[in-house]
This record gives sequence, C-alpha cells and structure tokens, in this order.
Amino acid sequence: MTARRPFAARRLRPVRTPAARRRVLSAALLMAFLAASLSACSPASPATPAPPEPLSYVALGDSYASGLGAGSYSGECRRSPLGLPGLLDAEGTVDLAADGTCAGAVAAPGAAPSSVPGQVSQLMEEGSLGPQTDLVTVSAGGNDAGFGQVAGTCAAAPLESCRRLVEETTALVLPALARDLDALYGQLRRAAPEAAVVVTGYPHLFSPEFGAADALSLPAQEAFNAGTDSLNAVLEEAAAAHGFLWVPTTEGFRSHGLGAPEPWITGAGEPDGLHPNAEGYRSGYLPAVRDGADLAALQRERPAQ
Repeated sequence: MTARRPFAARRLRPVRTPAARRRVLSAALLMAFLAASLSACSPASPATPAPPEPLSYVALGDSYASGLGAGSYSGECRRSPLGLPGLLDAEGTVDLAADGTCAGAVAAPGAAPSSVPGQVSQLMEEGSLGPQTDLVTVSAGGNDAGFGQVAGTCAAAPLESCRRLVEETTALVLPALARDLDALYGQLRRAAPEAAVVVTGYPHLFSPEFGAADALSLPAQEAFNAGTDSLNAVLEEAAAAHGFLWVPTTEGFRSHGLGAPEPWITGAGEPDGLHPNAEGYRSGYLPAVRDGADLAALQRERPAQ
C-alpha cells in the first residue's frame, strides 16, 4: 500500500473565487494596455540618411589637366579618361559636369580652348560653370613659363645655357604670369562663387638622385627642378590671394621622375613627353587632389540644393 505524503508536502492548487479571477483578469488587461501604449509612444528608429549627392565638378587647364601622357586621347585637346578629371569622376564623389582642359592652354587671356580664361568664358556661356558648381580644378602656368622650351634647352645645350634660361624665365616670365593668374582666378571666382577651387602644382620631372636621365646631366636636372619650384611658388601665392586651395604634387612624385627605376613621367623623346603617365595621374595627381582637398568632407558639407 502506497504511503500518502503528509498534507504539508502536497502541491496545492490555489482556489480562486469569481471575484479573485476578475481582479487577475483586470490586472492582465491593464498590463497589456500599458505595454501597447509605451510601444506606440516610443520614438521610431532613425531612418538611414541618404548618401550625399556628388559634387558638381568642372575641370580647367592645360595638358597636365587634360591627361596628356596617359594615352587614349580624344579630340584636338588630347584629353584622356586616364587624366585627373576622368579619374575623379570615376570615384563617385564628383560628377564631371564639364571638362574644358586642353593641351597647350595658357593662363594668359585668349580664346578657348587654348586659353584657360577662354575656357572659363565658354563654359559660363554654356551654363556648365556657374553658381551651381561645387568644385573646380585648374592647372595653368607651365606653358606660359615655357616648360617645353626650357626642357629642350637643358637637354641639348651646355649646362650654363640651361641655368641662364631658368634664371631668365624666373626673372622675366613669372612676374607676367602672376598678373595673368590674378586676372584668371578673379574671373573664375566670379564665375563660380560657391565652388571650392583647387589649384594643382607641377611635379618635378626629374629624379636626380638616380643619376643622369634623358641626356640631362645631374646639374641640369636640378636646375630644371629648381625652375619648377619657382613656378609652383607663383601658383601657390596666387591661389592663396584668392582663397583657393593649393595642392602640390612634387612630394607625391618623389623618386618617380625621369631617371628613376619606376618613372611616372613620359620620356622627353616621346610625342607626349615630359608629362605624367597613367600611373602618375593615378598614384600622383589623384590622391594629391582627393586627399589634399578632402573631397569626401566637401561632399558631406555641401549646402542643400
């Protein structure tokens, strides 16, 4: 016979009266109502913000802006999709609204596309450069300073002739260039009053630390690079005077000039010689502008249209 557990050890089932059951049900309904009310009053999760719109971008300038040296050219201006404007456009941060660049363009006044002031005027008339423009890059001054002529003299003439030409250019040509840049930058600011304007400098074409290159002696290379520094100093000063952003490229091209094991400059004897090659634009110019101008920040801070 199975022994019965003591009364105190048995599990007892609570006995509820009808009134007690009504109180339990009311409490349960109240809790459910409060839970629903709190859920309805809770703030909704913030929506994921839409990605910022690309910057409206206009490219201006000479062959160092058009991409000469990179190959795959189109038109008489020899623009290349492998140059700075095409590379920036492919990044997604900017939308290339207009490319007015042209090989041979100068900073002095003249007609488009061989004059950068002419490029500005033409793009204004077309409506592609104006108050809606967010970003402008400009490269100008190398042709005014006779880059090609100086390089040819330094390669073929005695060292003393090379140095003399560099000194004459610095003393005579650069002051006139400074005046032309002042007029150009003023015109550009009036044309695109809201734009961030990026002025790109010229790289050193030679890496004398590796010895002779393209028939240029070590002293000739150093003299030419010194001339480039003088030109860049004029560009930087003019950019600062107009509140433009100066982006140098000499550091990015360090140890990648002519004479280096891996040059980013085309040879002097080539049709598009003494210009960055495709790697030079991709690894030299692109990061200099993208990071130096902080395009991602410009995109985030762009005023609502």
